[in-house]
Amino acid sequence: MNGIIPWRLKGLMKGRVEILGKSVWDYEFNKLSRQVGLVKQNPLDQLVTFTVKDEIAFGLENLLYPKEEIEERIKDIAKFMNIDHLLDRNIDQLSGGQKQLTILSSFLVLNPKILILDEPIAFLDQDSESLLLERLKHIIDSNLFDLTLVIIEHRLSRVKDIADKIIILDDKGSISINGTIKDTFTNNFDSLKSTNVRVPWIIDLFHHFKEETEIDLSNKEIPWDFASLKYFIADLNQEEKKLFRRILMDNEIMPHELESFRNYDDVIKFRDVYSEKMKQITRAEEHFDIRNKEKVKNELQNKGEIILETKNLTFEYPNSDIKALSHLDLKVKEGDFIGLIGPNGSGKTTLLYLLANLYEPTNGDICFKGKNLKDIDFMEYAQNIGFIFQNPENMIFKSSLREEIMYGPKNFGIDEQVRESYLEKLIGLIGEVDAERNPFKLSWGQKRRLNLSSIFVYKPSIILLDEPFIGQDQRTIDSIAQTLYIENKRGKTIIISSHDYPLLLKYTKTILELNHDGTLRHYDDKLAFFKEHKNLGPMEILKLIEGKRN
Repeated sequence: MNGIIPWRLKGLMKGRVEILGKSVWDYEFNKLSRQVGLVKQNPLDQLVTFTVKDEIAFGLENLLYPKEEIEERIKDIAKFMNIDHLLDRNIDQLSGGQKQLTILSSFLVLNPKILILDEPIAFLDQDSESLLLERLKHIIDSNLFDLTLVIIEHRLSRVKDIADKIIILDDKGSISINGTIKDTFTNNFDSLKSTNVRVPWIIDLFHHFKEETEIDLSNKEIPWDFASLKYFIADLNQEEKKLFRRILMDNEIMPHELESFRNYDDVIKFRDVYSEKMKQITRAEEHFDIRNKEKVKNELQNKGEIILETKNLTFEYPNSDIKALSHLDLKVKEGDFIGLIGPNGSGKTTLLYLLANLYEPTNGDICFKGKNLKDIDFMEYAQNIGFIFQNPENMIFKSSLREEIMYGPKNFGIDEQVRESYLEKLIGLIGEVDAERNPFKLSWGQKRRLNLSSIFVYKPSIILLDEPFIGQDQRTIDSIAQTLYIENKRGKTIIISSHDYPLLLKYTKTILELNHDGTLRHYDDKLAFFKEHKNLGPMEILKLIEGKRN
């Protein structure tokens, strides 16, 4: 839509793409780019200057706008986007949400007709996500822009208040659903469930109720949050409420993503609405694996020996007086499955890089099985570490799947016959693909599974993953999470950094929260984490009780 295909990326293109009634072939690329803007997933891929003001001015300056007009436009758009206080701030001092708002402003200042946002919240923490979505809603509601917004997003509930139309593509790239939000969730629900899009659980519940009752629900508002659900229930008679409660408690109805419950207090309210006698144990408590307190206590006591340890760990980036990490003490035991969380800029990625020996500490020590990394051979330690980067393409550099998967074990001196014996199984993890296929032609999800295959093959004892679920559909997320869960059961020590708190709370045993002040909090009791973060919206609380693992 913005001309990157066919003007920058080559391939076989059939059919016709029209922008504003004109074929993309009839545009000059630089003129089409003025009409259609593209905001990418990772803001770091688009930021090219040093300050917010310079970033917003960049496009205008390249189009040779007069200086006075540039200044006026920057002032107006910054005020509208509520970032006028950031104009003189350095880009590297911004949060993830502020960076995306800066990029968004740099396009809006050009007055495009179409603005495409490709999973713009994928790399953002909870606060930054809320900030960006609120501004997008403000753009729509203001009616100040003659603008069409196209947002690419797997999680429909994220954009329900912004979008007035939903288009869903199937696995072959064909349109399977094209309609309004209400029509999609009321009349195309079966088609929606067959896709890999994350369907809000409350919509699932709504349709189970619809199927088991003769009530005409077509004129009712779809409940999205606790308040609207409560009003929906209030309109039901006693028999209908009883049926609704039974459907709710049906174990086959498990939440994939319930955005509407924002915090722990809502879960308690939710329990009170539907059942006053739930054996004094909420479903949340049951599915947090804490129903049997003694079992959890024993599990925590039976963890293995310390495999990784940091002592007084401090790291400063070159030419910066800001400590990314400061005096951090951490102990990781064999068999741990740790979810690493924290706001953007808290040092999660930096910590993983240090643990992987990709960075050297400014001060402090990192020990592996009691031995300082400074005293361990680099290749010896590397064979014990599997590292997954945020971008799967950062790990791919060979021309075939076979070469990519075999690269690690070959360099570690693993016998060729042994390497080949693993190949078929690991190729199968990626999907039905040929071993000689070019890995850069795989889908994003397949590339991520290739990353996993390329480290599983040499059997590291520790696996570190930096935001592995970004840009993935629900099927791929479930596949990756289940694979890691199985590997942990086999004894692997796993640390995952992610903003997907519900997913981490479902699969991991321990949550580590890294804060901007350098503190690190441990949560072995997940309900304790739950209660501690009452105001952490959006928390998607009931996704945390998404059924028991196999």
